[in-house]
Amino acid sequence: MAVFLSRSVHKVDKKGRVSVPSAFRASLGDELAKGLGLNMPVVGFPCIEVLPYAKIEERLTILDSLPVDEAEAMALAHRMLGTLAHVTLDGEGRIVLPDYLIEYAGIRDSATFVGLGRTFQIWDAEALAVHDESTRLMARDNIKLMRNKPVAGEG
Repeated sequence: MAVFLSRSVHKVDKKGRVSVPSAFRASLGDELAKGLGLNMPVVGFPCIEVLPYAKIEERLTILDSLPVDEAEAMALAHRMLGTLAHVTLDGEGRIVLPDYLIEYAGIRDSATFVGLGRTFQIWDAEALAVHDESTRLMARDNIKLMRNKPVAGEG
């Protein structure tokens, strides 16, 4: 499964095209052919959440296990799938950001890609600076969540 780390800033052209960082494309490997899912994060961060197809399939599996006649399950499906844009990369490694996501994230001339391990996000630089400050404090206050967690392969 792909792993996305670090940050990278890329220009966004007038058509909404932006280059996906080469390290992210390399990490996707053969999965790149399936495209990417772009969405607004359910938690409401002002950025674009980017999901490799394998992560979309994971979410589908979880959503499929929920009761279809419960409002909470339908709300999750609506937010996770009903607003998802499926994009493919062109020959130059670019994707086209949909207008509704550009507007939601406040992206203008450039976009900052932020690797989050199995997914990544696309941010406007100013919004990211604000988010960085709030997550710094939140991470510091919640580092305890990382303690005593089993690590895959250890037994």
